[in-house]
Amino acid sequence: MTTGHRVGSFWRRLDDTERTALVSMSALRRFEAGATLIRAGEQENWVAILHRGRVRTVAADGRTPIAVRFAGDIVGEQAVLDQETRPATVRAETPVQALIVEGAVFNRYLSQRTRVLRVLCAVVSERLRESDRTIVRQNDDSFTKVAEMLLRHVDEFEWTNGGRIRFDIGSQAALGESLGLSRESVVRALKRLRKDGVIATHRGVITVNDVAELRARAQR
Repeated sequence: MTTGHRVGSFWRRLDDTERTALVSMSALRRFEAGATLIRAGEQENWVAILHRGRVRTVAADGRTPIAVRFAGDIVGEQAVLDQETRPATVRAETPVQALIVEGAVFNRYLSQRTRVLRVLCAVVSERLRESDRTIVRQNDDSFTKVAEMLLRHVDEFEWTNGGRIRFDIGSQAALGESLGLSRESVVRALKRLRKDGVIATHRGVITVNDVAELRARAQR
């Protein structure tokens, strides 16, 4: 039930009993690439646990990128917890399958399982730290930003192939948008890493050939 889900995600942190209970009270929904799962300002009250695919969250202005979420991540939890309107928009970057849990049902689930509530609090706390890191790194050069992003994927996923790590970053334009960079800056950074043998690229899929060197590049 966890294969392909991001290491450290909400779903991966639950045990089998907790996951089974959550599945029993949820509905599986599918969204096409480009579909809006959640729209900023709406009053809807439910959470989604991503089972397959990738989504991007953007601010209420519809332009400012916030984060990318992957299989295993939970989205929509803030409005359920504080009973306010949706603070951000969530769009599918790829075809997505997600478990949808109504807000009242999810709150009841949390009240009956305090360990899951602590897991959710840890996820929310990590996202606040992620936001802080993003602000601090705004002045980093484009190459460093791209290298750091790739390194985060390396640390969060465990898809391996002969000791190499492979993941899908989507389009270069979307990646640039999420990092506050132009597509051209992303292309240059990836080309540099590819030329040095640190990575290989093919149709949006990155294969990291040398994790140690990538880590060194990101931390320079």
